[in-house]
Amino acid sequence: MNSPLAGKQIVVTRPVHQSGTMRQMLEVRGATVVEFPTIRIEPASNPKPLQQALNELATFDRVLFTSVNGVTYTWQHLQHPWPDSVRVAAIGPATAAALNSRGVTPDFVPSEYVAEALASGLGPVQDQSILLLRASKARPTLVELLRAGGAKVTLVTAYETHVNHPPDAAYAALADGADAVTFTSGSTVEGFVAVSPDPKIPVTAACIGPITAQVAADAGFKVAIVAKTYTTEGLVAALEEYFE
Repeated sequence: MNSPLAGKQIVVTRPVHQSGTMRQMLEVRGATVVEFPTIRIEPASNPKPLQQALNELATFDRVLFTSVNGVTYTWQHLQHPWPDSVRVAAIGPATAAALNSRGVTPDFVPSEYVAEALASGLGPVQDQSILLLRASKARPTLVELLRAGGAKVTLVTAYETHVNHPPDAAYAALADGADAVTFTSGSTVEGFVAVSPDPKIPVTAACIGPITAQVAADAGFKVAIVAKTYTTEGLVAALEEYFE
């Protein structure tokens, strides 16, 4: 049976190095994919705080990872095995899988993949020393919640997110119209607004979760699709459900 996505033109705004899986999932369902990467991921411009934190890993009670990119760039600087004494939490299954593939098993992954659920699920954090490895631009919610709970939080930039200008061919494809534009983070929304020739283009926005959906709505997009499970798979499933 044909997928409801057959013949639909779907725009993917993820960074180039992360768009492959989503593209494959859409194409196997018959969709035409326009890769329009609105952000790019780069190493921290000043890696010294990350290197110092990793040299002092054993002094932390917990380390929190909020993305696969955080894991990837942390391991590029990690010079020794992960200390057994340091517990690790991951914001979602993809991040947990990235840790598992490196021999580190997170002791907590929230059932809802947002900062609020990660913070509340850790339990009491009074006087705990917590290292948060994240993007240069990130919501302050997690830090605020942890500090409100009495934790001593060390915030370190593991990688940076920058606005990316897609190639000319991507602009040409976008000009032909799109049935939906997918956003997998608030940064991809902000990047789209920054690089789109007409940011008020009447696109149907498909968002990976409620946080991203709020950013898109605030930017003026018609948010018609929000994944129930905040993963790439969940977003593709939500697209299918919408077009069915």
